Amino acid sequence: MILISLGLGDNIQSNCDDWKEWFDAENAEDLVIPGELDGKLSPIDKLILLRVMRPDRLLSGLATFVGDSMGRDYITQPPFSMATTFEETSNKIPVFFVLFPGFDPTPFIESLGRERGVSAENKTFVNISMGQGQEAPAESIIKKFAKQGGWVLLQNVHLMASWVPKLERLLEVVAEDAHEDFRVFISAEPPPMASMKNMPESLMQSCIKVSNEAPSDVKSILLRAWNNFGPDTIESCSKPNQMKACLFSLCWFHAVVCGRR
Repeated sequence: MILISLGLGDNIQSNCDDWKEWFDAENAEDLVIPGELDGKLSPIDKLILLRVMRPDRLLSGLATFVGDSMGRDYITQPPFSMATTFEETSNKIPVFFVLFPGFDPTPFIESLGRERGVSAENKTFVNISMGQGQEAPAESIIKKFAKQGGWVLLQNVHLMASWVPKLERLLEVVAEDAHEDFRVFISAEPPPMASMKNMPESLMQSCIKVSNEAPSDVKSILLRAWNNFGPDTIESCSKPNQMKACLFSLCWFHAVVCGRR
């Protein structure tokens, strides 16, 4: 191992004070390796050193390594943006939302629809919670909107597993000459076990899949909560500075509670 070939043991003995300071540091993964070893070790070697001497800082070191190698987006979950997701959609490709606890795509879709002039009020948006007896209305509205334009949201499709193959075939048929403003959004819970399937593989392959699982670290939860309040919310208050302080405190408290849970 390169650590042994560089004389790690002798280095620790001759620079024991510096090594003790490094060993006791709270952020050892961010500090320079003592004994002039820092320039001789690769990022992987530094991770191995952390694993051996400071295993408590290994996860943080791995996050830094992934961020430097692949980009910060791989370690910091960006807030969900329905507008960005919509840019990838088309009238021929449905959007499939994987449902997780605490995530409901309905308000995101409805909010974006209003911005684009699509809403239930002007009869260009229909939200159907799937269950027994909802097959015919769903098929009817899909055919209607495929001709004249509109958005369809089919919720909890996993409850209608026997009907899903028929839905898949219907989407293939209407996509051939669908209206430019036609969009289909589908939501379903993942199967209880990874080995189980509740959606046809062919349907999943034909959809744009959106998985917005709740983050687990406090920072990501804080950013996600803060992103729910746009500039309009703050500017609408007569005391914007106090409003921002209250919102940040609320988001921080929410993040801590979720993190503790």
